[in-house]
Amino acid sequence: MDAVLVEQIIVDTTVGMGVWGINTALVFFTMFTLINRGIKASRSRQVLLAVTFGMYIGACVSEAIYIQKFIVIAKNLGGPPMNVIEQQRSDQISLAIFTGSNYLLSDGVVCWRAWVLYPQNRAAKGVLVFCMLGSVASLAVGFAIGTNLTYYVPLLFTNIVATIFVGAKFWAYRREIFAHLYGGHAKRTSPVNRILILLTECGIIYCLFWALSMIGSLSVLGDSATALFECLLPQLSCMYLSIVILISLRESSFDINTLISGQSAGSIEDQIDFARTSNSEISATDNVPGIGISFVERIRNISRWKSIGQVNLGANVASANRDSWVTKTSQLEAI
Repeated sequence: MDAVLVEQIIVDTTVGMGVWGINTALVFFTMFTLINRGIKASRSRQVLLAVTFGMYIGACVSEAIYIQKFIVIAKNLGGPPMNVIEQQRSDQISLAIFTGSNYLLSDGVVCWRAWVLYPQNRAAKGVLVFCMLGSVASLAVGFAIGTNLTYYVPLLFTNIVATIFVGAKFWAYRREIFAHLYGGHAKRTSPVNRILILLTECGIIYCLFWALSMIGSLSVLGDSATALFECLLPQLSCMYLSIVILISLRESSFDINTLISGQSAGSIEDQIDFARTSNSEISATDNVPGIGISFVERIRNISRWKSIGQVNLGANVASANRDSWVTKTSQLEAI
């Protein structure tokens, strides 16, 4: 038996088992968090729970194949050379099916994450659909001709495009909304701001790993590194999904769809809702009606707005701030 092959399978199995253990902990914690938040009333959580479980099954099957290789080699150490061609062919088919499914599900979640950020942008949605179709076609072609490079490039391209879309939305939010609400203070932040930052950073790291895997498929890093990347990718794609879900759920208790789309800004919208004025309160001459004592007392009784009692509630202040708050509200809803 080839000593290099034995060493490679042992390394792949050992490292893969370690990463699989981390993946298992993340998956179960993610599933527990989704269930704990309530899945009966949220279709998005139901879908994410099913996708997470499906990707974990694919990751388990992938690791089980490497463990099987390790056991077969261990049983034949010191014996006559064995014919592994048939076994390798069966393993490659199983790996191609389950890892390919994981890659597609991972790309689907990545594109969905970018999709919900552009609800009215047909061009962005068209690009994401094109990327997903390219990923499906590349996996089919790669399986047919038996090469990895054909699906590394489209899958990497899909992740790069989705990450750019998320980064662009973060930049727009930072420039148009965050600066107005927080006065440009760099140290202040919001749940939406933190989520977009973390999603962009995770997407960049994931794209870098895909780029290394693509370089490895060109035999630039050596056969051992290429095999190791192929062993870790199914686990990392599943871990990436879990991290994205946990990042989103950690920052807010709102539904994940509205959270990622930037429409559940928590305290920010609370402030904006307070500042909104109905049409009946604004006359045609732009005269702001007087504020009675009962209204002031009701405001002071709400603990969330105790600090407002220190603010001058005169008519001049309300008139000056009204147009500014309405403008900020429309900008936030646009995100």
